[in-house]
Amino acid sequence: MKETIPTILKKLLPHLLVILGFIAIVLIYFQPTLEGKVLQQSDIQQWKGMAQELYKTAETTQDFRSAWSGSMFSGMPSFQFCAMGNPHNYLGSINDLLSLSDSNSAGPVFAGLICAYILFFLLTGNLWISIIGAIAFAFSSYNLIILQAGHVTKAWAIAYMPLVLSGVLLIFRKKFILGGALFALALSLEILSGHMQITYYLALLCVVLYIAYAIFSIQKKAINTLWKVTLTFVITLMLAVLPDIAGLYANSLMAKESTRGASELTQTEEEKASSGLDIEYAYRWSYGKGETFSLLIPNIRGGSSIGFLDESSHLAKEIKAQTGQQTGDKMQTYTYWGEQPWTDGPVYFGAIICFLFILGMFVIRNPMKWWILGATIFFIFLSWGKNFSSFNDFIFYHLPLYNKFRAPSMALVIPGLTFVLIAVWGLKDLYSRTIEDKKVKEYFIISLCLSGVFCLLFWIAPSVFFDFQSSNDKSFTSQVPDWYYSALILDRKSLLTSDALRSLIFILLSAGCLYLFWKKKTKFALYSLLGLAVLILVDLWGIDKRYVNDSKFINQKKEGTFTASVADKFILQDKDPSYRVFNLKDPFNETNTSYFHKSIGGYHAAKLKRYQELIEHRIMPEMQLIYQSFQNAKSEEDITSVFQECPTLNMLNMRYLIYDPGAPAIRNPYADGNAWFVREVKTVNNADEEIAALNTIDPKVTAVVDKSFADKVMKSPITTSETDTILMTSYMPNVVKYQSECSTEQIAVFSEIYFREGWKAFIDGKQTDYFRADWTLRAMNVPAGKHEIEFRFEPDTYYTLASIASISSLLLIALFIGALVFSLRKEGKRY
Repeated sequence: MKETIPTILKKLLPHLLVILGFIAIVLIYFQPTLEGKVLQQSDIQQWKGMAQELYKTAETTQDFRSAWSGSMFSGMPSFQFCAMGNPHNYLGSINDLLSLSDSNSAGPVFAGLICAYILFFLLTGNLWISIIGAIAFAFSSYNLIILQAGHVTKAWAIAYMPLVLSGVLLIFRKKFILGGALFALALSLEILSGHMQITYYLALLCVVLYIAYAIFSIQKKAINTLWKVTLTFVITLMLAVLPDIAGLYANSLMAKESTRGASELTQTEEEKASSGLDIEYAYRWSYGKGETFSLLIPNIRGGSSIGFLDESSHLAKEIKAQTGQQTGDKMQTYTYWGEQPWTDGPVYFGAIICFLFILGMFVIRNPMKWWILGATIFFIFLSWGKNFSSFNDFIFYHLPLYNKFRAPSMALVIPGLTFVLIAVWGLKDLYSRTIEDKKVKEYFIISLCLSGVFCLLFWIAPSVFFDFQSSNDKSFTSQVPDWYYSALILDRKSLLTSDALRSLIFILLSAGCLYLFWKKKTKFALYSLLGLAVLILVDLWGIDKRYVNDSKFINQKKEGTFTASVADKFILQDKDPSYRVFNLKDPFNETNTSYFHKSIGGYHAAKLKRYQELIEHRIMPEMQLIYQSFQNAKSEEDITSVFQECPTLNMLNMRYLIYDPGAPAIRNPYADGNAWFVREVKTVNNADEEIAALNTIDPKVTAVVDKSFADKVMKSPITTSETDTILMTSYMPNVVKYQSECSTEQIAVFSEIYFREGWKAFIDGKQTDYFRADWTLRAMNVPAGKHEIEFRFEPDTYYTLASIASISSLLLIALFIGALVFSLRKEGKRY
């Protein structure tokens, strides 16, 4: 062992130097973070707004167990954005280790470099080829652009994908102990990242690879090995799930209850029933077929929706000629002309990687390449969404769980990995010099022509293929003169041709590196690989910096700040324990209101399904009434009078309406309050009747109840008295208390959102039944007399599973360390 330890350390030293190199590259790219700045990320800002109530409550009450938020959409589970107080998941320590103290920007990129390096070194055994693959994967444009948008969970999920495949590769190589432990750990980290759509895509890829391996094993009659591989996957899959079992439970629960679940409303004849998202909504971000060439040429569709042109552009010159005005160095305009509603930037794998991918498909002799190619094509087809509906509609309605996800363009994350995988694998076979020179020359020329010809054609004759117009242009062409649009078309063409030439140059330079190696033989292998690494980094770095550059970073003190407006300050003078606020300005896509108040609106991709349907059927029409009242109103009284015609907003206890942040909010005198006794109950047969009944009743007087809850509703006639009262006495997101006093048994309706899993009701400390009323609210029978009523959100199953997850995460880390030590000791016995 005295000789073994130094030998192992000597072997590890190059890898440690690589890690240091990766740290240097990442810190240089994210250099502003060293100055105390942070990347300005819209979704992170939104998250801070939605989570503020929970953090503020935890600070003031020391109650860290709330998994319910009252600050968005009148109340919803916070499992998926801020479940407070879960037992510690020790896998988070690995995230912390890889984050470089910046988990929202530099961290996922560094983690992607490390995970990809591990995969490619296991695949090739070549340090420099592995570095090339790691750089190509981690700096692919999509992986950086999503950080600007604040899609951090997605970035971490992408970063861990290569590590999962590393475990798969080791298991296929019959290294069952280390491979199984690595697969379990990596998959658990992947799931823990919290982006199930990326994990779902990765699972599909793993299934394809397993099927291919199984077929090859059966052909070779290696059935015993196949059984061992299968058993290893089954066992390690169960181990991988345990540390994330609470999150998976929450996702499963929300998949049924949120907008990703099936509607109880009857579908129209024109609609096809889906157990998940509405197909039109799910397909909204579909990548265009022609736009897919952005993998090779980034500006094939103009780049970002927020595009910039300089003073040398056609449009700038035309503006000066037509108006005499100077536009300056950065003029924002509609450069993007793709099929998506808007985009932060293109998915660009790198011109060199595209060239090497084609070359790899020729060079690699292993038949697994065809399965990887098939998977790549499959995911590209998925990314087209509505632009390839004949294929994707079938997938949407028949592939299990697929209709729970939106934004088909996201499927390109898998080709983002498989392109690099084939490129790296091809380089490994090429540099091993196992292929005869004649074949290499033939493959080299074909690959160069196939990748370069598109760049050449798009450079010299782009108008033959494109007209540089988009259906999305209709939104602004009526607002600009014809000369403006004509000049913009020329600039779109220029953006394409310049990037086509750029990609062609990088392909030719990389081809030169390969040619240098092949002509000068082995002694130039290192220089050619180093040249490829530098070229790939320069290529991707240049495109990434178009979208994530120093100008996107802001002072940390400014980041995440929320400034109370005049309307907010006016409302905050009201010290009642609970009431709701409705912001008329884009209410369902902002969390600034949620930061300060309990909002009827909010921002989340998976709000409760019933609440979304309440928005569509009731809240939106009432919004329109309010808008109309503003157009005709001559006084504030004219506006407040319309609130009488807004029963849904009233039952949601909308006490304040923000119509202008710079003006005091309008108080609603007709809000129904936090709870009330109703005079009658109207029982309906189904969801259609229930939502329709809201159009005809006054919720303050009548409660609409589905027949499935009929057995929980008091049978005796309701007799009310003016002296009967029910008032909220205290509020926390997960604990709400009321005091009731009535002469006879009553039915109380609470302006709180019904959610069947987790909420418990108590009267004088004794648990009691409650039921759903008015589509989304809670209701219960209240006995005569004076009583304390309490609702507590205690999702016992979730918290139990969280405790199991905490213990499992520690055991899984211990298992991996044990497997690693065992493998190193076994390796050491060779020396």
